[in-house]
Amino acid sequence: MSGTMSSVSTSGRSEPRRHLSVVPDDTQPALWDSRDLHRLAQLRQLALDTGAPQDALRLIDIATNADDAVGQLILAGLMPDEDESYAEMLAWFTPLLEPGCDQVEAEVCGGEFIGELRRTAPPDAELADILADVVARLPGHPCPEALAMARVLAAVGLPEVRPLAADSAARLVAAGQRELPWAAGLGAPRPGPCFGYADIYGEQRSVVVSFSYGRKRHAMVVFIDYVLGGGVRNCYLTSYNSRLRDDYLALGAQPGFRFKDLTGGTARQLLQDALACEPCPTQQDQAEDLDNYLDLLRARVDLLPEGRSATGQRAKGASGTAGSAGDTVRRQQAPRNIHRLKITLRGTRPVIWRRIEVPSDITLSRLHAAIQATFGWEDSHLWAFETPDARYGIRDADLDIRSAAGRKLSAVADWPGDRFRYEYDFGDSWEHDIVVEAVQPAESGIAYPRCTGGRRACPPEDSGGVWGYSELLNVLANPRHEDHRQMLSWLGLESAADFDPDRFDPAVASRYLARLAKVLVRP
Repeated sequence: MSGTMSSVSTSGRSEPRRHLSVVPDDTQPALWDSRDLHRLAQLRQLALDTGAPQDALRLIDIATNADDAVGQLILAGLMPDEDESYAEMLAWFTPLLEPGCDQVEAEVCGGEFIGELRRTAPPDAELADILADVVARLPGHPCPEALAMARVLAAVGLPEVRPLAADSAARLVAAGQRELPWAAGLGAPRPGPCFGYADIYGEQRSVVVSFSYGRKRHAMVVFIDYVLGGGVRNCYLTSYNSRLRDDYLALGAQPGFRFKDLTGGTARQLLQDALACEPCPTQQDQAEDLDNYLDLLRARVDLLPEGRSATGQRAKGASGTAGSAGDTVRRQQAPRNIHRLKITLRGTRPVIWRRIEVPSDITLSRLHAAIQATFGWEDSHLWAFETPDARYGIRDADLDIRSAAGRKLSAVADWPGDRFRYEYDFGDSWEHDIVVEAVQPAESGIAYPRCTGGRRACPPEDSGGVWGYSELLNVLANPRHEDHRQMLSWLGLESAADFDPDRFDPAVASRYLARLAKVLVRP
């Protein structure tokens, strides 16, 4: 074994020295092909992805082939050899040997171990194969850490690895390793109360399922996003007490949301439906939580009693349930909601801004059209939205831009306070800061999008960005400027008075938006 885990910071765990992460010897053929240059490129990318120091990158750059690079890295102490690598993996479980460690701490440790291995493994290597290789070698390293790893992975590891881990644990105990205090009942806590809240539009819900080992209670908190396909957006493990339920009661009492106690069977069905869909994290920390806790969540769902959902159907984005047992609200029957956005042209002084209200499920391509109409741009240049997960605009692989046609606003900014950016004209680089000021029900009889406020005129197209526009205003304000007449001619104006930089009328902007607008709630 020549693999090791990257350095991570976890509660109660010391941070190991950073090494270049590599993969087990028997998985390297899947990562590297026979072309030395390709192998070197793969190795260098792996070094970058795992935060390897500059010394490691320099050694890779001067190496003649990948094997030479690996050898030099090991000699320099920047990559562990096989024994060091395995020792660092075992050291991950050292905190579980401390007095007072319990089952939940053991499960969290195991989940984070799997999550870190998942993040550092090459994309074409099977995680189950890597874990199976690690577990199969445990009996050859008889120590308490090896038994701790085997017990944890037998309880909450990948399903295909659990039997092998249980066998390795039995062999370690037979060889004389003392059983760990927390091993009894590991992976089989008793299910407790389940509850959650959902929005009345069927777009999202959160489910809390509680469990207990003896008198110590904990909970899995799960967020499901039906707008993004019905998968798990985030999940994590936390302690359980009355305050957690009170917090959910308060959230469920807010306008547009509903709290509901759930039976174990209903919670199981909701979570099984979500786990059957692709996970849909929107932020890096959510992706890391899913790496760490999604396997544990699957194991916990298996402990819940069998049952059907309140509707007897699988919850989907188009007909997502807002509650259970009579609280189901289909999306097409529910009131539509809107986002109130403030859009500010970045870098302008005095500030140029617009406030618009748009359907929450508007696509980013239609939002682009709404911004163009509201500001007065002519839609004659490239554009893109910069969001936490990706760039969206007219699809362009070279510019790393995904299609905005299928991405909804609520998928990239679903809460008040969320922010993202819109850039128009990659030459002049007009950058617009967009903030979600509110998410609220649409008014009856009102057509959206609509403009409700703003300040100052839109700069002319091709005026050179913020600095060019500032110079343009200076030239227009000075009839004696040598470029004054030329600027008027370029703008098609008879006099500078024909362009008022302070002029803006929301009603006029709304008229331009009329071709995009529709009534969401009929009177």
